Amino acid sequence: MVRSRKTVRLNGVNYEIDSEKITRVAARLEPKAIDKYWVKIQGRRFSPKQVVSELLKVPLVDFTTMDATRILGAVGFEVHSAKDKPEPVRTPSDALLQEYLRSHGLTDVEVEPVIENSSSRPDYILRADGAEVLLDVEDFTSKLEDSRIRGGAPNPCGPIREKLNAARRRFKDLEGHCCCLVLQNPDKPRIDLTWQIVVGAMLGDLGFPTLGPKARPADPSRTLAGTQGEETTFKHLVPENVIISAIIVVERYTIGEKRFRLSVHDREQELGRDLGVEEYLQAVEQSAGTERDLSLNRVRVRVHENPHAKVPLDRRLFRGPFDERYGAVEGPNLWGQVYIGGGVSEFEKLSDAAKLLSRS
Repeated sequence: MVRSRKTVRLNGVNYEIDSEKITRVAARLEPKAIDKYWVKIQGRRFSPKQVVSELLKVPLVDFTTMDATRILGAVGFEVHSAKDKPEPVRTPSDALLQEYLRSHGLTDVEVEPVIENSSSRPDYILRADGAEVLLDVEDFTSKLEDSRIRGGAPNPCGPIREKLNAARRRFKDLEGHCCCLVLQNPDKPRIDLTWQIVVGAMLGDLGFPTLGPKARPADPSRTLAGTQGEETTFKHLVPENVIISAIIVVERYTIGEKRFRLSVHDREQELGRDLGVEEYLQAVEQSAGTERDLSLNRVRVRVHENPHAKVPLDRRLFRGPFDERYGAVEGPNLWGQVYIGGGVSEFEKLSDAAKLLSRS
């Protein structure tokens, strides 16, 4: 679980809680008898009230199980009951999205909800900060034909547009709701989910010609006009999509690997040469268990807003320390970053090399 810190209120008093402290507190507790509700911490089941009482030093009789559930859920711990059914995990994207939601305390989630006056069944409905968001989850999985060599330059937006169009059909009678498409690319290296490509797929195909016998001129009404630093200009875009509020990419931000690669880069700059094999392996070994550990990562989302959506995605949502958000920064055509989490910005501020590594 990603470390999380939050301020919670109980009986008129504010408390600063920390997921790692909760884990340490649970480690020294002997689990008491569990009636109906339980929380699993480090492989052991505890009564939620037992953990919260010990954490906040508040008597058990002074708060309810609902209070305990709310407090633990704020930092990513999920309280279960004997009647709970496990959430279905159909795809890698489902598993990663559920991990993200739990680790960010977004626990008010319903799987395949029934929506009034609609035949559509979205994968999830998320309720948070007074908002409701319908989520349709898709990933890109490898097929045998993906390994075959093809000629020409395929439109990089094509696979994303296919997922987007399918989601629009599923959400066709839900225009009054905030509807988002969630994407992950676990094992198809040819699918590019960088923010410019995702935005281009959502707003209109990029003007890249396709080579080969069936090549046609790029449609000038839907083109990527150019980039300006961290911003991109889209011109003459036709608002075809008004149902999908945003495309959300869920992924792992490999912060440990990025810090390690930055330390190697800095060391090589200092030496004026590349590290040798033994030096590199020694650096890997020394990084184990530190902030440069290659296994250290944070699950995060990148949100790509649709300026033409009938129901925009609330900007109070998806603001984790490693999250990013892209949207219109000047009118409907100039696009750029509108939010960056502190974990990413702190790393990128280290150097120009760090910024490049952050985007790789």
